[in-house]
Amino acid sequence: MSVPLLKIGVVLSTMAMITNWMSQTLPSLVGLNTTKITAERAGYPDRSTGVLPANPEESWQVYSSAQDSEGRCVCTVVQNMTQSIQVLDQRTQRDLQYVEKMEVQLRGLETKFRQVEESHKQNIAKQYKAIKVKMEELRPLIPVLEEYKADAKLVLQFKEEVQNLTSVLSELQEEMGAYDYEELHSRVSICIYERYFYVRYSFTACGKLTGISDPVTIK
Repeated sequence: MSVPLLKIGVVLSTMAMITNWMSQTLPSLVGLNTTKITAERAGYPDRSTGVLPANPEESWQVYSSAQDSEGRCVCTVVQNMTQSIQVLDQRTQRDLQYVEKMEVQLRGLETKFRQVEESHKQNIAKQYKAIKVKMEELRPLIPVLEEYKADAKLVLQFKEEVQNLTSVLSELQEEMGAYDYEELHSRVSICIYERYFYVRYSFTACGKLTGISDPVTIK
């Protein structure tokens, strides 16, 4: 809402308040319900009762009339309308200034909200761009991770094989632990001798079977 529209609204509301106050409060204050207002043709009422100024230089005043014990009319100023209107105008001007200040503050607050909203959108856009750049930087690492994954599987296989080999070696160690060094050495020697005699016996048997005892030269 602009300032001129606010001023027009304040003026109209002030006029309505004055009209309502004059129509409801003034009759009871000045005793118009028991007295009668009389006006001359010139526009200036009788000094006994009325709401118009006695002369153009005087301010607007409200008079109340009554009769004394001798029957004379006594006029009393109930309220100075000009002063009341001035006070009301000052109050209205003060309220209008307050409303104008509030309007300026509201516009400033609205501007700040817009700035915050725009900065929030800009921050979101910047964060999105930064995340996108990071994703582009990390994209080449995907094949490397796949290789690491395959290597990890291979390491697991090696680990299983090592465990199997460890169990086999443990069994061999248990078997070999049943013999001492000398007994093992003698058993190895016996095996070597048995192999040697087996080979020699094979050559000797082959000569007996063919019946060749001496070397023979064939031409």
